[in-house]
Amino acid sequence: MRDRELARQMLSMAREDLDALQRMLNDPGFSESIFGFHAQQAVEKALKALLTALGVEFPKTHDLEMLDDLLSGNATDIPEVFRSLLDLSSFGVRFRYQPYGGFYEPLDRSATVQLIDELVSFVQTQIAGA
Repeated sequence: MRDRELARQMLSMAREDLDALQRMLNDPGFSESIFGFHAQQAVEKALKALLTALGVEFPKTHDLEMLDDLLSGNATDIPEVFRSLLDLSSFGVRFRYQPYGGFYEPLDRSATVQLIDELVSFVQTQIAGA
């Protein structure tokens, strides 16, 4: 069952994480794992908002690729430009409970925030048309 109102609420929650990211953007006091967690959460909530608008059931998961697969399985592909955001899944669980450390390339915070902002706008447009 499609639920545009719930989808809008979920997208609003994605925007809250996006707002937090924008505030963290130039504050080195926020660790990579905290920034990455909110980035992952914003993407997760946006994708789940779109799934909700389309009436597609989804499990409790932080796996962004799984959510993308569900969208693809329902003839709704996210544009290629957003594919790199699927790599944020590790921040939803792995780096939430294990140190991020210096083993990984740091996120390009500005580019990440810009891309998530564009994803949220894309999802908003899709929900309006659902």
